[in-house]
Amino acid sequence: MMNSHTDIAAPSIGRRERKLAQTMQHIVTCAWALFNKYGFESVTMDAIATAADVARGTLYKHFPVKEALIAHRFRQDQLQHQALVQEAALAAPSIKAAFLTVLQLEAAYAERMRSFIAPYVFYRLSHAQENANPFENDSFAPLALQLLQQGQSDGVISRDITARTLAENLIFLRLATMLRWLREPNALLADLYAEMLHAFFHGAASRTTTLGE
Repeated sequence: MMNSHTDIAAPSIGRRERKLAQTMQHIVTCAWALFNKYGFESVTMDAIATAADVARGTLYKHFPVKEALIAHRFRQDQLQHQALVQEAALAAPSIKAAFLTVLQLEAAYAERMRSFIAPYVFYRLSHAQENANPFENDSFAPLALQLLQQGQSDGVISRDITARTLAENLIFLRLATMLRWLREPNALLADLYAEMLHAFFHGAASRTTTLGE
């Protein structure tokens, strides 16, 4: 449905920035090993500082709370797989299939990281004002916008609502679906995402009735 995308070259970084990135990566790696061994809730910030062999001040400077370590790791993983996810979406035969592909990949990742999802989500929600623009903080958002804009251009998505508004609505539906999954331990996120996409693309109205204004 879409046959091209623009690759943006990563900006070069200086020695200081590279050293900072290495320090943060080292801390996250050490923290993740502790989380996997003892469980997220049981690991203290002091234990992370000790394992990483950094001063507590250094740790808190980069990661004020444990949840920030999860956010950093998730963002790294997101950026690492961003090109592959976009490629899979662009190769899909329809816009609905594109979104289903993207969210199935996300669901598979979330299932693997399930023990970290709740603290991550609530950490992001607690910083909602700082993250007010989802198009700057979540690779799903710009991809959703791109797909919906293309869908409108192709005539398969209505132009009655702007692509950006549609994308924002879909982002909130995605979040609501994630929260539902967190409170339903036996549910599969991929199934919930598929159900959500069906509602988004086909609406709630019965095909045999007309809803009033």
